[in-house]
Amino acid sequence: MTGTKRGARVWIIRHGETSGNEAGILRGPVSADDELNDTGHAQARALAAHLLRQPQRPQAVYASRYRRAQQTAAPLAEALGVPVQVLNGIHEVDCGDWAGQPYSALNAHPEKLRLPGGRLGFTGGETFDGIAARFASDVNALPDGTDAALVSHGGIIRIGLAALLGLDIGAVWAGGQLVHGNTDYTVLERSAGGWRAERRAATVAG
Repeated sequence: MTGTKRGARVWIIRHGETSGNEAGILRGPVSADDELNDTGHAQARALAAHLLRQPQRPQAVYASRYRRAQQTAAPLAEALGVPVQVLNGIHEVDCGDWAGQPYSALNAHPEKLRLPGGRLGFTGGETFDGIAARFASDVNALPDGTDAALVSHGGIIRIGLAALLGLDIGAVWAGGQLVHGNTDYTVLERSAGGWRAERRAATVAG
């Protein structure tokens, strides 16, 4: 991808569990202040312990402006002795008219994600292209050479990773690829040629 820099790893992490996740309901921007539930806090602590045991670990910690992402990032940041830095472009998707529907509706009615004009997106909310652009912009702007943990959200991670890896976003979504459970993560490595997925870890705590 043009404009990328050399020598950085980024752990792209989905936040820990919330009551909304447990219920399986799409919420959109109204969920900005949703907090982790007890399971989510346990997942965040386990994630920090897991990453600290790895031979390569993050040096900086970033999170979206949504509370649950910052709460997930906090134990890792505290253990590393660094602040949680907030990025404005990696928050959850604005699902528009889909808010209040179950996650399963996205799979049951994929044709409704095709907007007038042919673009993919959420009626009353964001397009997939717009979501990908804001996520990729923040990830590509991370400091050169710094290994970083970045805590974001399930929907935007799928769309954003597809964009960064040069994959067809529509095919990734339709194929059920790049789905992350709570505190699942993908490690990206950046080089002169762009981003590649180094490995994918399963959920580190139940």
